[in-house]
Amino acid sequence: MILIAIGNTHTQIAHTEDGRNFRVERRPSGAAIAEILAGLPSPWSSWLAEEPIYLGGVVPEREALWRACLASGQIRDWDAERFHALLPNAYEPPQSLGFDRRCCLLAAARDWPDRNLLVVDAGTAITLDLLADGRFHGGRILPGLGLSLRALAQHTAQLPTLSPQSCAVDFGNSTEECLLLGVTAGAAAAVDAALRDGRRRYPDLGLLLTGGDAPLLQARLGQGELVPNLLLRGFFLLTSVT
Repeated sequence: MILIAIGNTHTQIAHTEDGRNFRVERRPSGAAIAEILAGLPSPWSSWLAEEPIYLGGVVPEREALWRACLASGQIRDWDAERFHALLPNAYEPPQSLGFDRRCCLLAAARDWPDRNLLVVDAGTAITLDLLADGRFHGGRILPGLGLSLRALAQHTAQLPTLSPQSCAVDFGNSTEECLLLGVTAGAAAAVDAALRDGRRRYPDLGLLLTGGDAPLLQARLGQGELVPNLLLRGFFLLTSVT
C-alpha cells in the first residue's frame, strides 16, 4: 500500500507491506505534484498504478490536488474520526485534532501500550501530547524551529534567514549561532517543561520524538527515543485497524 502524508512543509510518499517498514520519498509540499510523481525513482510508477493509495494530511487544498492527479481507482477512502474510538480522549471539538497528532498518538498507544509517554512531533509546528493510562490527555503546540527562524528573519530588519541545524556551543559568538541556539534551546526548554509537568502526575513519563527536527531536540535535551516513522506507522494503523 501507499501512504501520502501531506504536511505544511513536506509531503511523505511511503510504500509499505507490513505497516512497520517504509520506503519513503520526501518532497516539498508546495512542489508541482506532476513533477513530484515524474521524479519518483523506480518502482514507484508501478506501485502507484497497482496498489491502494491512502491520502491524509493537514493541508486540505493540497490533498485535493493530489487526489486530482492520481488514478481514482487506486485511492481508498478511510475515516479519520475512527481515531476517537481507538484512543479515548476529551479533545474539543474532536474533529479539530490534527491528522499528524492523531497518527503519532495512535502509533505510540499501539506500539508502547504499557508506557506513559510525551509524544513530540517536531515539524513546522511542534506538538507535545500526553499519552498516559491508555488515554490522550491533551497537549501543547508551539512554533517549529524553521518557522521560528523564518519569523525572526521576516519581522526584524537585520537578522538572516536560516534553516535549523546543530550548533555545538551553548552560547553563540555570531548572530547565526545565537539564532540557532535560541530557537533550539527554547523549543527544548518547552519540551523539558512539559515533561516536568507531566511527571508530577506520571513519574514514569517517557519521551518519544519524531519529525524532521527531532534529532536537534534530542541532542539539546540529552534524552528521548527517536522514532522517525511514527506518523506513517499511525497512518497505517488508522487505515487498517478495526
